[in-house]
Amino acid sequence: MFETLVLVCVIGTTNICHTLEDLEGPYKTKQECISRAYEIAADLPSYMPNYQALKYKCIKDKETLEGKVKIQWHMKIDEQLY
Repeated sequence: MFETLVLVCVIGTTNICHTLEDLEGPYKTKQECISRAYEIAADLPSYMPNYQALKYKCIKDKETLEGKVKIQWHMKIDEQLY
């Protein structure tokens, strides 16, 4: 099972950031988790208009998570959602 985390920051800065945790998960596959991260990024302007999604992380076992989380954001240029 995978949990989705998305890093969002105020547009134009990386100093003011928050980590959003998905409330709909967990997901059975990593691909479902990644798809959910892109959904969150696409919907973000409706809920937090001054923020942009920068990175995501799909965590397999949240209970073993300690300290800072390195997160990634991959987007194909031809599939930009927002």
